[in-house]
Amino acid sequence: MPNYLKELGDSDKLIACSVSTFIANNMSKSSFLRHSILFLLSILFLPSAYSQGKTKPSDYGIKSKKALKFYQEGLQHDRYRDRGKAMAAYEAALQLEPNFAHAKYNLGTDLYVLRSYEEALPYLESAYELKPEDFPNAAFLLGEVYFFNGRYERALPFLQAFVNNGKGRKGDLKKAEGRLKHAIFAATAIKDSVEFNPVNLGPNINSPGDETHPFLTADGSTLLFTGKRRGSTGGGINEDLYISQWDQKAFAVAQNMGAVVNSRENQGAASITQDGRMIIFTACNLEDGYGSCDLYYATREGDTWSKPKNMGALINTRHWESYPMFSDDGKTLFFTSARPEGVGGRDIWYSNWTGETWTEAKNMGTPINSAGDEVAPFLHADGISFYFSSNFHPGFGRSDLFVSYKGEDGSWSEPKNMGYPLNSTAEDQSIFIGVNGKRAFYSSTRKGGLGGTDLYEFEIPKEVRPRIATFLRGKVVDSLSRKPLAASIKLLDVEKGDTVRRVSTDRFNGEFLASMPTEREYAAFVESKGYLFASKNFYLKELEDEKYFEVVIELAPFKEGKQVVLKNIFFEFNSATLKSTSTVELEFLFNFLKKNPRMKIEIQGHTDNVGSPEYNLQLSQNRAEAVKAYLEGKGINGKRVMAKGYGETQPVAGNITEEDRALNRRTEFKILSVGN
Repeated sequence: MPNYLKELGDSDKLIACSVSTFIANNMSKSSFLRHSILFLLSILFLPSAYSQGKTKPSDYGIKSKKALKFYQEGLQHDRYRDRGKAMAAYEAALQLEPNFAHAKYNLGTDLYVLRSYEEALPYLESAYELKPEDFPNAAFLLGEVYFFNGRYERALPFLQAFVNNGKGRKGDLKKAEGRLKHAIFAATAIKDSVEFNPVNLGPNINSPGDETHPFLTADGSTLLFTGKRRGSTGGGINEDLYISQWDQKAFAVAQNMGAVVNSRENQGAASITQDGRMIIFTACNLEDGYGSCDLYYATREGDTWSKPKNMGALINTRHWESYPMFSDDGKTLFFTSARPEGVGGRDIWYSNWTGETWTEAKNMGTPINSAGDEVAPFLHADGISFYFSSNFHPGFGRSDLFVSYKGEDGSWSEPKNMGYPLNSTAEDQSIFIGVNGKRAFYSSTRKGGLGGTDLYEFEIPKEVRPRIATFLRGKVVDSLSRKPLAASIKLLDVEKGDTVRRVSTDRFNGEFLASMPTEREYAAFVESKGYLFASKNFYLKELEDEKYFEVVIELAPFKEGKQVVLKNIFFEFNSATLKSTSTVELEFLFNFLKKNPRMKIEIQGHTDNVGSPEYNLQLSQNRAEAVKAYLEGKGINGKRVMAKGYGETQPVAGNITEEDRALNRRTEFKILSVGN
């Protein structure tokens, strides 16, 4: 006897074998196998009462033959998985026999399969009270529906009893063991709920279909999400990518991204880079794919998106890949894959960008991944707070949201459930948290939506907030013509010297956008071909909430006489001793001179008007000499670098306030000769 028949009752075995024989005599081998498996799977999910050999009303404790006929019709519909007709037949039987336990049990079972847990509960409760001995699987089903109705303590004894009995189907026993762990956790954790007030994003974003996986640019101005709606790009009901713009009050009506990005197949689970100029997304069944669903990317210049490209064999496999998330620092791609080399079913993997190519993907391992499914990874702009969805780590529903924090040694902390009622009995997935660490979005099947899965906005509970971050938004222009420039911007941590962000401007409008973790001091360097570089300093320690930076950066054409203020050269107080935080700018200047080996420059020192003019002149000269000495120590010929102090003679501000005086205390360089 095949293994899949062992758990069926005698009558089911007879039917299954008879139908299998018929199929075998009338179909090809491959077609026979396919239809047999589908048919037998439908048998396994039938209500168990059908196989008990009962044929008379009295066998069921009822009197009405007509009620029995309706019940048997329901069983027949269930065999073909027509649950709507089956439930109508069971309802008709109950109209005639209100205490028909088997009709109640089967009706409750169908509602459970359809995930209508609230409606299933009274039928299963009543059936269990009337004839508990007839329904060995009832304890499991009652535990399940109590759990998914949020009655976790009530679910515990039923799940425990079913597990202890050990007589259910292996699949149900395994599921009950996992659900029991969740119920034990939820029964206690629900008493320590978090503050949570979700707001549905409304009809501009949500529809009667499914909206999932929200993702925003660093400034929160552009929302990207997946929508499953009628009239998709491929016709019918498929998943497409949608975009909506924030108009200072609400998100505008979402627009389908169109056929350049979307195709006749499913597209979804996408992320957009911090500057909104690249999307990485899931696309299924395309001709250049490696498997069922692969990861693709597309870039934007001006208002035009490029044709999507497959991310290649180092990322994609013949297995399912989805839920991409590109970290704000541009160094790591996180995604979910069903490849079999993982810890569990669907795991979170990552690949690093070398500057030229992706590294071979690696599994994140435990404690992030588990024996279950982990999906929808999201790393906040702070670089240490990692959020994801799991159906295995202890939670309140079918899938919950969790957070893990990256330690100094690079390891991840044990995942923490984000709490009730943020997590609920619904499917809660795909969280996005804005740079300020407060404004958050997610997709959920919770009640009260516009249909299916909807997108919600909320203030994230304090208990699971990331660190505050902010963003830098700006434009790079020619200092003379004011025309926008294609430029690269690099942000470095002045204390560690690490490159934290790399972004580029849109060559059509010169605009750029970058998130910035706080509690650091940054040196920003802006470069464009044919122009002198510019530098900026951003001190983000003890930054106020909701503060961001908006700048216009002017680049001077590359020619003699042009000057650049070196915003990240710092000296000890009243001294010519360079601080260690000056290193990033000094190194940048050194590399600039290496790239231009014939250039000669003048390092200029300037002071405020505090102290005597003579003292300030000497201090500025000493400081200019210190910068020259650093460059010579790195190998730059001293004849290429002049050092001159100007003291307080060339102020750029009024010397009245401390802010003015700080602007006057500066180091600059001037091009004496290009040397071409």
